[in-house]
Amino acid sequence: MKIVVLNEGSSDSRVSASPETVKKITEMNHDVFVQKGAGVESNFTDNEYEENGAYIFEDKDVIREADVIFKVNKPSADEIEVFKQNSILIGALDPFNNSDLIEDLKKKKVISFAMELMPRITRAQSMDILSSQSNLAGYKAVINASKLFGKAFPMMMTAAGTIAPAKVMVFGAGVAGLQAIATAKRLGAIVSATDVRLAAKEQVESLGGKFIMVESDELKDAETSGGYAKEMSKEFKIKQAELITQTLSSQDIIICTALIPGKKAPILISEDQIKSMKPGSIIIDLASESGGNCECSIAGEIININGVLVSGSKNITSEIAQDASALFAKNLFNFFKILIDDDTNEINIDWEDEIIIGTALTKNGEIIHEGFIK
Repeated sequence: MKIVVLNEGSSDSRVSASPETVKKITEMNHDVFVQKGAGVESNFTDNEYEENGAYIFEDKDVIREADVIFKVNKPSADEIEVFKQNSILIGALDPFNNSDLIEDLKKKKVISFAMELMPRITRAQSMDILSSQSNLAGYKAVINASKLFGKAFPMMMTAAGTIAPAKVMVFGAGVAGLQAIATAKRLGAIVSATDVRLAAKEQVESLGGKFIMVESDELKDAETSGGYAKEMSKEFKIKQAELITQTLSSQDIIICTALIPGKKAPILISEDQIKSMKPGSIIIDLASESGGNCECSIAGEIININGVLVSGSKNITSEIAQDASALFAKNLFNFFKILIDDDTNEINIDWEDEIIIGTALTKNGEIIHEGFIK
């Protein structure tokens, strides 16, 4: 089979296959074609790919012959037009926000798998791109905040006086939030966090953070079967806003990570609440590309509101592309393996597999994922 790894271009510094995963695929007797320069921004050179068995290509005719296509992000309409019928596309396709993409894949009769739809089950953990990328995003959010923050994180005692530790508050205690808590603690900050899921309390406290949460019976049913937070009632949001307002004025850094799959990110911090914060405070909004947890955040921009810097993160994992690509590539390779028959090394998809059912978008000119069938 021909496996093609596409260059993400200027939109993303990551790449969907590493020299390590290329070697593993070639050892399965498949031909791997890597588009020229695809790994350069992740510090994976074309020579490294070639040394591990890949062919470097520039001609689009290679894509036309691809049996399997690896991508980090959704392909463009022009790219889809080049794909051959019944080829397999694996990547982060963002289907909730790209109905036109799904239609294009359907018309081209591409078998497509959206990796961000991966079921939250034990067997799928090694394929979970949301977890691997969110982990890095939570870490990088704190590092970016430290660059913008005009003070030190840890308490420092010197002959000239004592520097108080920074106070960091994290909104959302999922994978990104927990890593942000851990990173801020390692840097010496005093950390607190909030989440609507009761299960998050123990996790936050195990990392040394203080858990802040509104008391409500509604919290008993605040988590989906997949482990994600549900959207809460208007009454709960009002109580939560009051608690947040009381807490924000004493914080130095806010890391926002709260997302609801398939929906706009919940607004957790209003402009008035930002104005109550101390000048010099920092807000890093990891949810800005989905509408933002902060009312004022703009994806890819840093704005100043009364001396408070609000940074709307955009594709933050691209900023640590080498590690992000290495993990993403392993996720895709582990998924690719379940599509392959162990004896023949040929494609043999089990359409009753929970992982396949959870991630498959299109097949044979039809939309087959129940979440996107109109």
